[in-house]
Parts: sequence; C-alpha cells; structure tokens
Amino acid sequence: MTQYPPQVALEQAMIRALEGGEGKSLPIADFEILRADTWVAVWVFFVTEQDAREHAEAGALIGVERDFRAWLLALQEQFSFGELPSISFELDSKENVDKNYQGSYYLRMR
Repeated sequence: MTQYPPQVALEQAMIRALEGGEGKSLPIADFEILRADTWVAVWVFFVTEQDAREHAEAGALIGVERDFRAWLLALQEQFSFGELPSISFELDSKENVDKNYQGSYYLRMR
C-alpha cells in the first residue's frame, strides 16, 4: 500500500468529477495535475478568460473539488493508498495559456 494516491487515480477521479455533478456544465478546456510527495495541485483550465472569471466568482469549483475528493476516496481500495494528501485547486483559461504562455500548460504552471 502506498501512502498517497498514484497519478492514475488522481486523473480518474478528476475525469469522473468533471463528467458528473457540477463539473458537467462547466466550460472546461482541460486540466492538469501536479503531484509531489505530500501535496497535489489540480489546475483547471476554462475555455476563455471570461469563463474563468465568472466561474471563479460564482465558486463553481467548490462542487468539483468536493466530487474529486469523494471519487478519490471511492478509488482508495482499488489503488491501495492510505490517505489523501493536501490538495489545492487553481484555475485559469486556455485562452490565457495560448496568449501568454505559448500554448504551454507547463510554462503556465511553473
């Protein structure tokens, strides 16, 4: 058993969180997950900067975060991990990444 969830469990949980519940209706272009020994950062990229602003103000990611954590816990036995690490959510837009970071999520998340 590992202490924290592996990358594949994190990705599956995020896909499920976005496919159902509150994530289903959000205009999300993509997501990226960065993982270290004791923390996880989930980056959610809306399609446009306006989408990101509007949904940030409305607290739209609160439900997605809740669903993500619930799915991770549901996957705990399947992927044999002990606990959830510290998880943070960041949001931005694909439009901003294309305009200011040469279309590179890597450059944006540095």
